[in-house]
Amino acid sequence: MAITRAEFVRQLTAAFGPPHNPEPDVFTGRHNGWAWRIALRPAAPTRLGSVVLERWAVRIDLAAPTPEARTRWWDRFTTHFQKGGG
Repeated sequence: MAITRAEFVRQLTAAFGPPHNPEPDVFTGRHNGWAWRIALRPAAPTRLGSVVLERWAVRIDLAAPTPEARTRWWDRFTTHFQKGGG
């Protein structure tokens, strides 16, 4: 994902409220009673001429009880992170 860490945290907070940050670049929380954990790992930046975009590899662990619940969580997450039409 090409996003600054600060913007990632801002979008995550908008989607699910303030996350817990138990260790650097790890965020945890609960939504509708299910626990989630997101870990960020720096990835090689993208260069567009003189512009350098920060990038992160993202791992999401979600303890949702059903596939439908997982889909609802994922839809909420992507709604807050989708920029520029896709």
